[in-house]
Amino acid sequence: MRLSEDFLLRVKESNDIYDVISSYVPLKKTGTDYVCNCPFHSEKTPSCHIYTATQSFYCFGCGAAGDVINFIRLYEHLDYIESVKFLAQRVGIPMPEDGGDDGAKKRSRTLEMNREAGRFFHKYLYSPAGKEGLDYLYGRGLTDHTIRTYGLGYAPDSWDTLRNHMHTLGYGDAEMAEASLLSKSSKSDNYFDFFKYRVMFPFIDIRGNIVGFSGRIIGGDDNRKYLNTKATAVYNKSTFLYSLNHAKNAGGSSLIMCEGNLDVIAMFQAGFKNAVATCGTAITDAHARTIANLGFKKVILAYDSDDAGQKATARAMNILDKVGITANVLTIQGAKDPDEYIKNFGKEAFELLIGNSESGMEYELKKLRSSVDLTTPEGKSEYLKKAVDFIANINSSIDRAVYISTIAQECNVNRSNVDLAVNQILRRRYKAKENDRRREIIGGTRSRDKINPDAMRYPVETQAERGIIAFLFHSPDFLKKITDKISSDDFVTDFNKRLFIDLTAMISCGLSNDVAVLSERYTAEEVASIYKLIHDNSDLPYNVDRLNDYLNVLIKYRDKKQTKKVTDMSADELRQFADKIKNKKS
Repeated sequence: MRLSEDFLLRVKESNDIYDVISSYVPLKKTGTDYVCNCPFHSEKTPSCHIYTATQSFYCFGCGAAGDVINFIRLYEHLDYIESVKFLAQRVGIPMPEDGGDDGAKKRSRTLEMNREAGRFFHKYLYSPAGKEGLDYLYGRGLTDHTIRTYGLGYAPDSWDTLRNHMHTLGYGDAEMAEASLLSKSSKSDNYFDFFKYRVMFPFIDIRGNIVGFSGRIIGGDDNRKYLNTKATAVYNKSTFLYSLNHAKNAGGSSLIMCEGNLDVIAMFQAGFKNAVATCGTAITDAHARTIANLGFKKVILAYDSDDAGQKATARAMNILDKVGITANVLTIQGAKDPDEYIKNFGKEAFELLIGNSESGMEYELKKLRSSVDLTTPEGKSEYLKKAVDFIANINSSIDRAVYISTIAQECNVNRSNVDLAVNQILRRRYKAKENDRRREIIGGTRSRDKINPDAMRYPVETQAERGIIAFLFHSPDFLKKITDKISSDDFVTDFNKRLFIDLTAMISCGLSNDVAVLSERYTAEEVASIYKLIHDNSDLPYNVDRLNDYLNVLIKYRDKKQTKKVTDMSADELRQFADKIKNKKS
């Protein structure tokens, strides 16, 4: 039974890995992620990490790893299809009868329904029955031009007005429920409007399609302030950015990242057309990759000034840094969010605020300063220790040098002492990584890889193969550069060769490079090995020089394998061989 990419990703999106794993084992928060005692081997100290940003888990003790599907495979001892079915039933998603859910047709149909619903909501907003919604938007300072630009609308205080309208256009209850336009009662099996008594914000993608909606409550007894479209065939909250369709055409290389739709719209109306917002989720790796792929170099984080906003700011900086995007932080005083600031102080004041935004590193150091008393020796010492540890995490050596000088001057200490402390941390980390790498490469000290048994015989080539595969998972657009230089025949180990063939075929067909799309072809243990491969390479730089190093390892092995023994060469072959050696030396 073959399952479509759309269906698999929908099941994963609807089953948050934290929710699923925490229903089996207690999880403890550590930073932005979680840890637990691994359910797949005995241990006293937690070594299993759950990464919410990538929706994956990895045990540093036994190597168990994967996404939410692979967790169920391992924990429930189910095969691949049974695990997908288990998770689909958990969230009420019906399994496709033949393994394919006509993805293209369903996407097209969903977009049609969303377009008609968007027209209905917008028309209703300007009808007499929509006056309450329109008054709310006017009260927020929005003009008719802005309302029409964003296609804002109104969902009436009724359980079936949209449903009845869509019936006249030939749409059925079941497909509207799948598109998150209707809900189904668990008691009576009756369908009713998903959005009710709300001002509506269409989610429009960069191609101009309405992929979903957000509804802001303006009355009634529903305590959910905002209600967003659930995961559908065309909407995924982990990848969608509100107003990116406008921001991508604003010009310039920077974005302003906000928390809410109204913040974005207020900025747009004030002339800041490069503002976007995530919808019902914190920023994800997929958001960061989308921003980077569109050519943006800097993101100004304009989150709310409360504790939640500050935590979101710290998390966003780390995620953006992974893809090489500079993060600046907007410090908003005298207002709780950008919308309120613009109303209170005007466009010009907000423009000055953006111009004075701090770099992410300055923002973090300021937070460290505020937590200690720098007038006392104890406070100064505590600040230096925290700052040194923070600076050691900065990737750029130039940036490290700048901030080493900054904190040395702040605390009136010798710069060389701060430099020494930072370098000691860097050396310890480098030494630990080198020791781990050496243990992996030296065959005698490394346990046999059951998934890829050839790895022990070819440690250097195996490492290169793993690096190339990890590079493809991270940057599938490099496929042609890779296949121009090597083919699957140049892979030395059977497992990595098989994985390379499947991954390149998947990318060539335009499919997602999500491991879930491959999982049906691999055992749960093999999927764990693939996630380990990705995890082991996640902290290394994805640049062309590193990729070329890996490619050259396999090319060198290929050339060596193809070279005949000298005793078997003819006179002409000997001359060619000698010339080749001379050329290499020169």
